[in-house]
Amino acid sequence: MAAAPSNPLLASTTPSDTSPEIQLHPLVILTISDTVARRTIRKQTGPIAGAILGQQNGRQITMEVAFDSKVEVGPDGQVQFDSKWFEDRLQMYKEVYKNPQLDLVGWWTLGAAAGPEQRHLPAQMQIQTEYSLESAPLLLFHPEMVEVSSGTEGKLPLTIYETVWTSDNNGMDVDGGERNHNLKYREVRYTIETSEAEMISVDFVARGGGNATAVDTSFSKVHNAGDANSKASAAAGAKGKSKDDSAETQKNGISREAFHLTTEEDELLATLTAKASAIKMLQSRLNLLTAYLKNLPPSYLSDASIPLDPSKGLELNHPLLRSINALLARLPLLTPPDTVSFTRESEQTASDVELVSLLSSLTRTVQDAKELGRKWNLAEPRKSRAGPVGGGFGASALSEFIDEEASGVGMVGGF
Repeated sequence: MAAAPSNPLLASTTPSDTSPEIQLHPLVILTISDTVARRTIRKQTGPIAGAILGQQNGRQITMEVAFDSKVEVGPDGQVQFDSKWFEDRLQMYKEVYKNPQLDLVGWWTLGAAAGPEQRHLPAQMQIQTEYSLESAPLLLFHPEMVEVSSGTEGKLPLTIYETVWTSDNNGMDVDGGERNHNLKYREVRYTIETSEAEMISVDFVARGGGNATAVDTSFSKVHNAGDANSKASAAAGAKGKSKDDSAETQKNGISREAFHLTTEEDELLATLTAKASAIKMLQSRLNLLTAYLKNLPPSYLSDASIPLDPSKGLELNHPLLRSINALLARLPLLTPPDTVSFTRESEQTASDVELVSLLSSLTRTVQDAKELGRKWNLAEPRKSRAGPVGGGFGASALSEFIDEEASGVGMVGGF
């Protein structure tokens, strides 16, 4: 939390008792990340900034929703919001988020981990002046930390600052001081708060968002042009682009459309990736244990009569050795030592289950045949009184045949 002395905009003091307690919601982080990703894919340049909406209750501030805004860049690179555009978009968000009512609580932009820069001051003063905010917190997102981070440090690539006014005379920080003092930033702590709806969204992004693939904009234009421009006036241009795309496909051997995966394929890919990562981690742990055992003194590996040489081998770690021994003792439970007998027993059990299922099916068939014979006997006298319709075998003979067959099958099923 210590401020970097090389940045003149950072205050030298730690957060005071009057500093805000900020609760950051994942939706804000997702919005900022999505905005940065879209501009990067589209190869757009220029500063990025936006507003953060939430609730404020005394010192407690919640950052729940964010959006990117249109900005104006000065001759010295200073950033300011387009007032009309910003106000219209802010009112739209307020109209949507009425229960609970969200209001402007701060703003966000991109910057280095060293802290805010001079170009951020105009936008900061604009937010605090036009919307009567005593100290509008600044969420500074650090893209360079995303590129070098492995994703396992547990630290988000962002920092939240509050504004303080410092005096020119003694350099003391004055919270809520007069406006003729210098504006500086001071880093504040924050906590992550997640609602139930955000949990569902974050889980969906975690399962499917990591498998999303970016489609080249030039290829998209060619593909869309080939589908939409079917008229003769645009046929020549579309044909030329299609030839280029076909040549590239033949050169690489793989069509770019083959990289578009369905939802089921994305989920399968995520599952296989997770299993592959787990297997790699297990393999690395096993290699580490194997290397440790190989470097133990020879007296503990082959012959206990060999004198111990402290200069050779690693120092013994008895808890680790006991854990390895317990792990080896559990291996027979996972893989039976006598696989042949285990396989034979499994096959016998499966055969017994299939035999019971077959007998049950045979019993049901016999019951159905007996029921058919009973219904036939009930219908045959009525048909005989009505007179024969045509020649052929008599119905009574067929009924007797069914009864005999049913009784015979019943004897087989009842043994």
